[in-house]
Amino acid sequence: MVDEKPLKRLKRKLGIETLWIFILSLLARKDSYAYELIKNIGENYGFNPGKVLPYVVLRRLEIEGYVKSYMEGNRRYYTLTPRGRLLLEKGIKYIEEVLSKLKQGL
Repeated sequence: MVDEKPLKRLKRKLGIETLWIFILSLLARKDSYAYELIKNIGENYGFNPGKVLPYVVLRRLEIEGYVKSYMEGNRRYYTLTPRGRLLLEKGIKYIEEVLSKLKQGL
């Protein structure tokens, strides 16, 4: 039987520890507020990012200029900036390059 502990660690590392790329990907589709992003991460990517961490990541992304926020009613919406789109593209390209190299071993 295969020990799945390493796979569980891999899923955590690729999920929670790289949450920024999932957030940017969702924001590339449409502007969103934090709670909606949390829900959509679970639905689209199959993991729960928690209730606090997405807010921390969004704040960091905003400070670094990858997203901007605006208020609509009593909700803070986030939108992807051109700098954020470029970071997302670079992140996806990096993941594709690593995946391609990993597949060479199959």
